[in-house]
Amino acid sequence: MQRPTPDVTAVLNRGLGEALRRTGLPIGFAGLVNPDRRSFVISASRGLQTSSLVNLTVRSGEGLGGRTLAAARPTAVSDYASARGITKRYHREVSPEGLVSVISLPIALPGSPVSAVLYLAERRRTDFGSVLADRLRPVVAELAREIHIESEVARRAAPAAAPAMAPELYAELVDLMGTTTDPRARERLAALLGGTRAGTDDEAAGGEVRLTPRERDVVRGAGEGLSNAAVAHRLGLTEQTVKSYMKGAMAKLGVANRVQAANVARRHGLL
Repeated sequence: MQRPTPDVTAVLNRGLGEALRRTGLPIGFAGLVNPDRRSFVISASRGLQTSSLVNLTVRSGEGLGGRTLAAARPTAVSDYASARGITKRYHREVSPEGLVSVISLPIALPGSPVSAVLYLAERRRTDFGSVLADRLRPVVAELAREIHIESEVARRAAPAAAPAMAPELYAELVDLMGTTTDPRARERLAALLGGTRAGTDDEAAGGEVRLTPRERDVVRGAGEGLSNAAVAHRLGLTEQTVKSYMKGAMAKLGVANRVQAANVARRHGLL
């Protein structure tokens, strides 16, 4: 999972602000769709009273925004709590905000996949209908163009990625790292795996901890309370491969279990 660049995030924030200005609605939040097109993380918000929705990962097909991502069309409810046709997977996160009427809109260029999902909401019952979506059409189109431009700039500016390591080789290196008692060999294996071992807090303070993108994805999933099987389903990997990535991450972070891995990774700013 790739983190959005500051420029793309700034574009999303500006688009959200313009949507609220045009509609006069008090609440809005939005997220950029992840490269796998299976989810997005709410990273921009205005008018929220709690942090329950901030950094929430929304899966395709789940909840209002997930339905919008899957169908690539606006979805609206006049009473979220009693709405039919959407799953209530995120009811626990939505409830503290007291949102009643909500509309979610796909941000996409014509003929292209959805790049972001934008929500607007009220804490009272309102029938958004199709008029609101029509009014926002210019804002949505401009936001889609700007996200595409900034994403393309970021892609071209990024250094070429190294070829991905085969899962079988990765697992073998992780096993070697776990069995060797030679500190120098452990450090060299950690470097091959794309990072350094955190060790204790005192050791970690003296050196940077690095996790590969896949290790971060796996540890992030553990931090969200997902099982290895659920993480594997999300990432399109086998459960055994997920376990190997987790084992490698735990070795680098110097921890004994998945929960500790997530906590230490957060402390080092890796998630």
